[in-house]
Amino acid sequence: MELKAGTEASLASVQERKLTGTHHPGSGADAWLRGFTSLLVLLFPTVTLFVNRGDSYVFGLLTLVGLYVWLRDGARVWLDRYSGALWIAFLLFFAVAVLSYLVGLQTEDGFHFLGRYLRFLLIAPVYLAFRRYPPTAKTLFIGLALGALVSGVLSMLQFLHTHTPFRMAATTDLSIIFGDLATTMVLCTAAGLALLASSRRSWTLPLLILCLAGGLAATLLSGTRGAWIPLLLLPLAFIAPYGAFLKARYVALIFAVIVLTFGISYMVPRTATQARLGMISAQVYDYFAALGSFSPRVDPGAGNARCVNGQSFLRAWIAAGRLAGDVPAQVSVVPDPGLMQTAAADFGCRAGYAVRISNLGGKGAAQYVLPRVPEESVSSQQTTVLARGAAVVSFAGGGSHHASVNNAVYKIVKVAGGHAAGKAVNVFVAPGESVWLVPLESYFGEYSFAPADNNVGQRLEMWRAAWHLFLRHPLLGVGLGAYQAQSRELASQHDIAPFVGTYDHPHNDYLNALASAGLLGLLALLAVLVVPLVRFVRVLRSRDALEHAIGLAGTLSVFGFAIYALTDTVFLHSMMITWYVIYMALFVALIQDRVTKQENGIA
Repeated sequence: MELKAGTEASLASVQERKLTGTHHPGSGADAWLRGFTSLLVLLFPTVTLFVNRGDSYVFGLLTLVGLYVWLRDGARVWLDRYSGALWIAFLLFFAVAVLSYLVGLQTEDGFHFLGRYLRFLLIAPVYLAFRRYPPTAKTLFIGLALGALVSGVLSMLQFLHTHTPFRMAATTDLSIIFGDLATTMVLCTAAGLALLASSRRSWTLPLLILCLAGGLAATLLSGTRGAWIPLLLLPLAFIAPYGAFLKARYVALIFAVIVLTFGISYMVPRTATQARLGMISAQVYDYFAALGSFSPRVDPGAGNARCVNGQSFLRAWIAAGRLAGDVPAQVSVVPDPGLMQTAAADFGCRAGYAVRISNLGGKGAAQYVLPRVPEESVSSQQTTVLARGAAVVSFAGGGSHHASVNNAVYKIVKVAGGHAAGKAVNVFVAPGESVWLVPLESYFGEYSFAPADNNVGQRLEMWRAAWHLFLRHPLLGVGLGAYQAQSRELASQHDIAPFVGTYDHPHNDYLNALASAGLLGLLALLAVLVVPLVRFVRVLRSRDALEHAIGLAGTLSVFGFAIYALTDTVFLHSMMITWYVIYMALFVALIQDRVTKQENGIA
């Protein structure tokens, strides 16, 4: 009886602290844990990017604090409908992943991905840690602003130290992750700017603007184009909430700093910002030109060469090539009626276009390198072209075998190489001479997908492969982690480009969910994004500055991750999962803590 009474008294005490918003029950351990949790929140952004496995250490410590709360208070006393929905969404995401792994093709990759997805389940103890020992909102935003500033300063220092183009990655080892997280810190700092600037200290706002500029610099120096798109959300952080906190001239100053940061990055060649932006449209064009030349054989094992000489393809092909050496050459796609007067028609060369390479009179041979897509077979060690004119054709770095061309009419030219024969063909043209070339594919995709073998083209083809896999297995997909094995099968069936098989995911979370776990996987992924977003959007209408700032930070974070997921599989990276779980738990916990205090007349 005494034990039961003691338990009930303890539960009543916890409920009273929850209802009154009191988190200082007088225990030294409680005070220490509250300070410890706040310190972890303050340091987490910086530690994640600049301490090896720092995100895992913080995640583990928060989990331990949450488990302590669970054992001490129980979970139900801190749960409500919003946090309950959050837990269920993250649990379902993991459950669908397990189901797709069990019913699909089981691979080692899938097993490793399940290990990473276990982090979604830890939202329960992490939320309890924040609910029982909530840090202040200012601690949250100062930590994010500090992370943005440190990221920018260290990125700039490395940029100044390095004299060649580089992409900042820090300890993430992937510039994409670094760029995504730097952008997230910028968005959240902007959301909390008015709240932090309300201290009325003269140095606060300039320091915060410096933090924003640092975060923007880190994002740009990462070279992550997918991380630049969410920066378009920045105006949302300055429209409604700042009228009562920041004067118009301060908002104008902030936008001037943002524009100046972008402008400097765009104008400095070593940042590669201008080059990476300009590359997008060209690579998209190259991909669709390559896709238009795709013509699968009825018999995948057929050995007959196939002519690939569509005008748009040939233009993309030479654009994907490069001039090697200092001797100038003129390279163009020209209509060539002479092509139709040979046996070329037997290979399907019906358009009458060819690539012409002319040496403009240099003292030596002009060298132009044209791309191809090798495969893991003996047939990849030789290639065939139709050629007329005078030139020498060989593999780039593929041994000493070469073929001399000196033909008045088109003839078949075969080039052999060793095991090193690979992704390019060299064409040497003597001074004053010209050569006309048409590639003949000896195997599927040898030349037709060469222009697509770039950052954008590879992603687009991976997405096409994922869509193919989804159509074959629409309900539960091919299995978690089975994307690579199944895409290689598609390549062997001549449905997609062979280079797709080198990747274990399609660089798009939505298509990865569809391919790996089907419609159920997509719904589970959308739940992980939408459930917390609904809570954040609801508090955006709040007149309470603190509530609004947290809701805005949460909204921008979810939208940011949703955009990152368009060009990368962010939820396959442990660091990104950790970041998302911690901040979703933290934002919701702080909102619920604030609401509880307001309902009890404390805030």
